[in-house]
Amino acid sequence: MLKRNLFLFLLASFFVAPAANADVKLIAIGSLSGNISDRSQKTSAPLENGVQGNLLGGFGSGLAYAGRNTFIAIPDRGPNAKAYNSAVDDTTSYINRFQTITVELEPSRSPLGLPFTLTPYLVDTTLLSSNKPLYYGTGLGLGVPNGSPALNSNNSYYFTGRSDNFDPTQISTNPNNARFDPEGVRVSNDGKSIFISDEYGPYVYQFDRKTGKRIKVFTLNSKFAVSNLNPVGATEISGNTSGRVANKGMEGLAITPNGKTLIGILQSPLIQDGGTNGA
Repeated sequence: MLKRNLFLFLLASFFVAPAANADVKLIAIGSLSGNISDRSQKTSAPLENGVQGNLLGGFGSGLAYAGRNTFIAIPDRGPNAKAYNSAVDDTTSYINRFQTITVELEPSRSPLGLPFTLTPYLVDTTLLSSNKPLYYGTGLGLGVPNGSPALNSNNSYYFTGRSDNFDPTQISTNPNNARFDPEGVRVSNDGKSIFISDEYGPYVYQFDRKTGKRIKVFTLNSKFAVSNLNPVGATEISGNTSGRVANKGMEGLAITPNGKTLIGILQSPLIQDGGTNGA
């Protein structure tokens, strides 16, 4: 999870003529501390690295407008800035989620600075899960416990940021893997579901907005996948000659105005297309 204690909103004013030359102006900045707890009390227990499991932390990996004054924000794979176990890239069993945020925009009372003040509010936290069982790492030989979250039940299997939660016999786009590193998010046109892309697979999944349950898998071509999977990203990238570059998967996600087409953006060309793990 990125070290972001402030969540900044940029609101823009667009001039309609001509559209191609629209002017963008910063009119307000609001902040929301990452040091508070989110709305998921069920995940408050400490993670493997000792960090609170529902610490709001950084949630700027993806941001999507959800209508009126509401936004959907996603953290990435969880708080891994604290070093504790390099065998799993310091990742934890943080349960993936999205945050629902509303904002209030009011004219500024100060004659100096920006013309408006913006106040964001965290109103809900939704955990991401699958109705079907997912693959979790055993932790054997890695110095960590089993990667299966304690909240799992017969109809809720949660996605997490643990880097060893994958089936080593399958390619990285296997939809049964529990490891998930959300990076891009968009809301469906009817507002009932959200689409999230990630780095690990890469994956593109559709989730029910109300429950957080996965309702659809967009199967990507195998050319995007890597076959040599490893909990350590540097090791994973060194053993593959094709597929996505480690830590540079599907960072961005867009949706067409009619809501019928998703557009995923890779952070780097595929390995077979010259992509590297350098800067």
